[in-house]
Amino acid sequence: MKHIIIVGAGAVGLSCARAALQRGYKVTVVEQGAMPNPRAASYDQHRMIRYQYGSAQGYTRMVGEAFSAWERLWQDIGQSHFHATGTLGISMATGDEIEASIATFRQLGIAHQVLDSHEAEALCPQLTLPVTARGLYQADGGVLFADRIVDSLLAWVRAKGAYLRPHSRVVNLDTGAARVTLEDGKTIEGDMLIVATGAWLPGLSPAYQALPTWRQALCYVEPPAQHLAHWRDGPCLTDLGVGDNYALTPVDGTGLKFGSGAHRKPGPPSQAGFRAELAEGHEVISHFAPYLKDAEHYRPVRMAVGYYVKDATKQFHVDTYHRAVVITNCDGQMFKFSSLMGERVLASIDGELSAAQLRSWAAGE
Repeated sequence: MKHIIIVGAGAVGLSCARAALQRGYKVTVVEQGAMPNPRAASYDQHRMIRYQYGSAQGYTRMVGEAFSAWERLWQDIGQSHFHATGTLGISMATGDEIEASIATFRQLGIAHQVLDSHEAEALCPQLTLPVTARGLYQADGGVLFADRIVDSLLAWVRAKGAYLRPHSRVVNLDTGAARVTLEDGKTIEGDMLIVATGAWLPGLSPAYQALPTWRQALCYVEPPAQHLAHWRDGPCLTDLGVGDNYALTPVDGTGLKFGSGAHRKPGPPSQAGFRAELAEGHEVISHFAPYLKDAEHYRPVRMAVGYYVKDATKQFHVDTYHRAVVITNCDGQMFKFSSLMGERVLASIDGELSAAQLRSWAAGE
């Protein structure tokens, strides 16, 4: 039985472990922290899955493939960790990301609705929009319950015989020998190595040390009482105003979460850590405030800090070596594709996809 070592026990690493076990491999998963690791980018209440990807037709198609992959996971674990809220993006200017998404949807035949500003406000009565704004509503998107998915994947791979090594920090990767060296000096060698370490990769491999690492602080928000039902019963927001602002709805016990690309800051986990004061939450809310009714009454409740790698290409990188596959440049976008990524990586290891095909697919080409 061939042995696959997987470094990183987030959603991608565990999805690779699941796919490897299904194909009959012996699997060892190595993780620097606990399993699950509360500091992993994967481990938060929820993540959004949505079709809106502007003019990027490859990634738009991949979202459909990702929905199918999630259905296969739900069958395996015996329950679904998804809630279809629908998604709404607001176009504020000619040629912006939402207008590009509308054109892509039309070209690919993806069901959607284009709303004027009054129709968008009727769908989301908590918003106040410029009269020239347009909305793009898509019914299939929604919320993936991220921590529940990671917990279920972890239980599944453990039950299927994966050897799990938490609190085992890797200090050296040998992609040629499929070998890792741990902080205590021990080595683990297999037939194949998969590296899915997110923002920690630049510190592990000289080949990736130039990749830009970013800190993202998301804010869990308490809305005014009169608007709570509007958020709970409405769609997730994919784009609202300048700065890539998005919101995940408070469904099935989760909180209302605001995120803003404009709030992203450069730096690795070792530089700023994982603590964020609630004052920073007011900064996140300020990006939404121009479009919120009763904006002054929105209150930050809790901050969630995560780190990720993203370069100027904004494309996932899947690099294949003789005895290793390295998954990186995941931005904040990988979670929705994690189950699918695990299946595709193992298909490539088994020769069903060439390294070039896997790399091109992951790049959305």
